[in-house]
Amino acid sequence: MYVGLHTASLPQVLAEARQRIVLHMALYAEFGRMPALAEALRTALTQPTFRRLQMITVPLASRRGWVDEFLHALRPDLTAVQMEHEFAASRDFIVRLAARHEGLVEVYETHALPCAPCIIVDDRILFGHYAHSPVPMEQGFWFSVAAPMDELLAWAEAGVLPRDATPRHRAAFRFVCDCRNAMRQAKRMLL
Repeated sequence: MYVGLHTASLPQVLAEARQRIVLHMALYAEFGRMPALAEALRTALTQPTFRRLQMITVPLASRRGWVDEFLHALRPDLTAVQMEHEFAASRDFIVRLAARHEGLVEVYETHALPCAPCIIVDDRILFGHYAHSPVPMEQGFWFSVAAPMDELLAWAEAGVLPRDATPRHRAAFRFVCDCRNAMRQAKRMLL
C-alpha cells in the first residue's frame, strides 16, 4: 500500500516495463508536466521487447450523464476553463508521445464510466480510487499487486473466467475487465 502515487516509484515502474503498459487514468497532463514520467514512458517504449502502450482517456464533453460529475470528482478545484486546459495539455502529451513512438501507442477515448485509476505494467497492477474529495486521487491510497497478465488478458479476450480461478486471480481480473470494457466502449483515436 502506498500513501500517494508519488510513493509508488511510478517513473521507475514504468521505465522497467518490458512488454506492456495500460494506463487507465482519464487525464495525462501531469505526465507532460513531470519530465521523470515522460522519460520513463520513452524508456519503456524503446525496449526491444516492448509491444504496446494503451492509454484510456475520457471525453471533455459528452452526452453521458456521468462525465460532469466524474470530472468534478477528478479535479474538484478546477474551473471549466482550467479543465479545458488540462484536457488540452493531456491531448498534447498523448499526441507527441504517439508521434514519437508510432505503432506502439494506442489511445482510447472511452464512453464507459471509469471505476478506478489503474496502471498495468507487465505483470503488475497499480490502482487507486476516485472519490468526491478535495484530495485528488494522486494523493489517495494506492495499491500494487502482482498478477499473471497474459493469463488474465486471455480470459478477458475469451470472455470466460475459469471456475478454478483463485480468489486473487478473480480480484485482479476485475481490473483487467474494467480496462477492456473502457477500450470496448471507446473511440480509438488514430494519431
